[in-house]
Amino acid sequence: MIHPLHNMTLKGVIWYQGESNANFNRDLYNCTFPTLIEDWRQTFHSGSQGQTDRLFPFGFVQLSSFLSHANSDDGFPQIRWHQTADFGHVPNLRMPNTFMAVAMDLCDRNSPFGSIHPRDKQTVAYRLHLGARAVAYGEKMLTFEGPLPKKIELLAHKGLLNLMYSQQILVQRQDDKIFEISCCRDHQCKWLPAPMNTFSTQSLALNISSCDGALVALRYAWTTWPCEYKQCPLYHPSSTLPAPPFTAFIANQMLGYHSKAAK
Repeated sequence: MIHPLHNMTLKGVIWYQGESNANFNRDLYNCTFPTLIEDWRQTFHSGSQGQTDRLFPFGFVQLSSFLSHANSDDGFPQIRWHQTADFGHVPNLRMPNTFMAVAMDLCDRNSPFGSIHPRDKQTVAYRLHLGARAVAYGEKMLTFEGPLPKKIELLAHKGLLNLMYSQQILVQRQDDKIFEISCCRDHQCKWLPAPMNTFSTQSLALNISSCDGALVALRYAWTTWPCEYKQCPLYHPSSTLPAPPFTAFIANQMLGYHSKAAK
C-alpha cells in the first residue's frame, strides 16, 4: 500500500503503532522496526530522485494501553521497548532522526473502538508535535521526551535503589507496583514490586527490602495497562510527557557502587 507513493517528496513520516506485532515475530521487532525506517528512507529518497532527504525525520507513537486479562508477558511491554531498538528512548544510535510519543497513559476503558484505540488523539498529536519541532525542525532547548533514568545506584545497606534522572521529574503519585526488581536466589529469579520511596527534583528511591537475594534488573511500567488516564506516577514537570517504560540490568551490586541502566 505504501509503494505507489514512493515517487512523492516527503518532509517526514508519522507512524501509529498497532498491536499485531505483539503476537507476530515479537522478538524480532527491535530489528524489523528500525529496518523498516531505514528501508523507507532509502526507497523514498531514491524514488523522489533525491528530493526526499536520505534521513528524513520519522516520528512514531509507542504502543498504547489495552485491557487484558493476561499477565505482563503478553507482548505489549516488549513491543514498546523494541520500538526504541531496546534503548528506551529516541533518537539513538540505531534510530537517528526519530521521535516518539508515549501513549501508554492514555487509557480509554470505554472507547467504542475498543480499549486499544483510545479516543484522545489530541494528546498524541501534541506529544508528536513536540518531537517534530525538536527533531524535524531543529528547535533547540525544547523538551520532547519524558524522564528516563541516567544512573542507578544500589544502596543495599538502606534497602534502597536510587534512580537519578538527567531532567527534572514530577512525581504525580506514589505507586507500590509500577516499578519491579528482578531478585535471584538459588539460580531462580522472580519479579517483585519495588515501592516508590523518597524523591527529589531529579532522583527517586525505591524500596527493595523484599529482595533477599541478588538484585539483577529493574523495570518500569512493564504491563499492558500501567495506569489510568494520565495518572502514571512519573512525568516531566510540564505534566504533558510521561516517563517511558524501560528495563535495565543492574550492572554492579556491590555496596556503594553506581550501577548504570543497560542501554
